[in-house]
Amino acid sequence: MFTRKFSALTVSVALLLLVSCDSGDGGISSVGTPPSLPPPANAAALPITAVNAQDITASVLVAVVSTIDVVDILDIIEPAGVGGTLPGLAKFAVNAILPQTVACDTGEAAVEWDDADNDLEISTGDTFDIVFDMCFFEDSGTTLDGPISLTNLVVTGDPLNQIAPWVLGITFGFDNLSGTDSAGTAILDGDINVDYRSDDNIVENILVTTASLTTQQAGITETLSDYVLTQTFDVNALTLVLSTNGTLTSTLLEGSVTFETLEDFAGTFDDNPSSGQLLISDDSSSVLVTVLDNISVQLDIDFDLDGTIDETIVVTWADLDID
Repeated sequence: MFTRKFSALTVSVALLLLVSCDSGDGGISSVGTPPSLPPPANAAALPITAVNAQDITASVLVAVVSTIDVVDILDIIEPAGVGGTLPGLAKFAVNAILPQTVACDTGEAAVEWDDADNDLEISTGDTFDIVFDMCFFEDSGTTLDGPISLTNLVVTGDPLNQIAPWVLGITFGFDNLSGTDSAGTAILDGDINVDYRSDDNIVENILVTTASLTTQQAGITETLSDYVLTQTFDVNALTLVLSTNGTLTSTLLEGSVTFETLEDFAGTFDDNPSSGQLLISDDSSSVLVTVLDNISVQLDIDFDLDGTIDETIVVTWADLDID
């Protein structure tokens, strides 16, 4: 769950391409998967049972780790990105804003930059609007079509050169942005807020939120709402601590589940969490997800929300298949 091997949301594809920011496992060419993994073969609708608890847990975790991919645009969780490497927003400025276009192999993409204070630098209050018109990127085999906006920009200190302390905040807005590659077409609608900051370039804090972010792919519609994710990364110790809460509504589940972190997920970079606890529930059932170690996860299922665990299942992170 803490690895960099997750399939990325279309938002990650779009933004990584925009900022020319390589991924940690092979560069842009490794990114291009639509926003949701294919449904598990034995996926079942709610309520939560012993049969579908593993799949429902995987669905929630996939949604969570997909939003983590978004922070890659700011080089947030890559150790090499600390101390001297320009964050994604700066790369965006150099590679996209100056020519006022994005370099599509075919098709077009136009960029409008509203430099709020006319200082010719990216600063608080600036906004960006990018419109893709069947913009094809040969390296990733991805075609983007539709608009994306960058608003609510907050820049404190010098985040572009990562001279601590600094803050970089931004809202990415999507209006039925589509991404197509060999796996199919995905459509993204809604917005996502990212707040990235550090006081010392050793401990980095990330906050990701959305009121509503919807993806559609292969006949499946999924929406994250009232979503909050906090993540703390220690550059020296290479440790991560993560907490998340929200609601996932999915046509695959035929309903909605809420999820709440009861104990922060913790572990080392590029590995699965070794501790943490997440409660997933609908109106009539729940599964308590407890991390036993970086190999195994325990699922305690309450069939009727009476507070009694009706069945316990132990699975591996590999069984959950979220990377």
